Amino acid sequence: MSGTSQTILAPTVKPVESFLPATFLERGVTIPFTSPQLNGARARPGERMPLELIIPNPSGGRGVYILPLDGVQDYCPLTINDRRLADAISKLRGVTPDAIRQVAREVAREGLAGRAAVAAAKQAQQNDEAAQIQANFDLLINLVLQTERKGEEPTPVETANPMDLEYRGRRAVARTAARLGCTQDSAAAALEQLAIVFQDVGVRNAARIPRELENLTCVRRDVTTFSETASDAKASEAQLIAVSADLTITLVTATLADARALVGDIKKLLGDWFSDPAPTMQLLARPDWLLDGWNRICAIWVSAASPEDAVSEMAALIPVIPREAELWSGSRLGHLIDVPQYRRAVVRQLEDWRTGVTVTDLIARNEALFEKML
Repeated sequence: MSGTSQTILAPTVKPVESFLPATFLERGVTIPFTSPQLNGARARPGERMPLELIIPNPSGGRGVYILPLDGVQDYCPLTINDRRLADAISKLRGVTPDAIRQVAREVAREGLAGRAAVAAAKQAQQNDEAAQIQANFDLLINLVLQTERKGEEPTPVETANPMDLEYRGRRAVARTAARLGCTQDSAAAALEQLAIVFQDVGVRNAARIPRELENLTCVRRDVTTFSETASDAKASEAQLIAVSADLTITLVTATLADARALVGDIKKLLGDWFSDPAPTMQLLARPDWLLDGWNRICAIWVSAASPEDAVSEMAALIPVIPREAELWSGSRLGHLIDVPQYRRAVVRQLEDWRTGVTVTDLIARNEALFEKML
């Protein structure tokens, strides 16, 4: 796969020396496990089984472990929440950041990771519903602006009263439907479908992806500040995090702009959606793929007792940027994608879980990270 020799290993697992995925699907999607040994694990479609896990080398050394998802309990003990999560993920037909997020929320609502996770899952669902309503409203506003004739209405649509806005919205949908040769109901339904896929990137207002991008930008700034006074070893780790974050921020900003540019021509957007929704959905999903894994890294920084405790673990979890990102950016990223992945001989914060001394504390910490990844 992508020229890299990889062996599927079960039940005895061995590390793969290098992990340089060509595509984001090959890289896999981060799973918010709470078991310490699965910190940073990713799921992806397997060659010989439905899904497999990619697990960072637990020694902190080079390479990754690859094993079938259904064999994960042979690899390490799982928390009850993780058993349920692994079982739910194994039933998925496709692996995407959104699919994993939805499954994680469903599992969280069962309460196996604590009451805080239940509350976080419910809040995340409410945020999604509000974002979908907002996206639908913003798409309709754009449609009105693009279909009304100059001077046709004295009041800007943004400040129109609800009754006037409803009338103008219906008229805009009718005009667009006529141009596309479809029914008004079909055009309205397509707008609602588009609102679902736009809810994470947003149309005019803030949404989840822009918020995560802002969070990453803040963490990148704080890590850079820390590196200026840290010891040489910690400064090196912090600088690697900052460089990798810079590349991700650049790519997410570009793909987010590409996604939002689609609403500049709602008629074309609807026409493309009717013809084949897949390309639009794939383009809108790009920022989510790029940010996958960073919310856990950011959460580690925020929750750590001190920066020194966080940077080594964060550096070990930096997501590899696949070459597919060059196709998304429209330019050669060259050496930027080849940022070396940092690995220590041993990650200090995780030393004791191998003997079981601090495993309870780590699980509690990971449950707090779980809440932030919903």
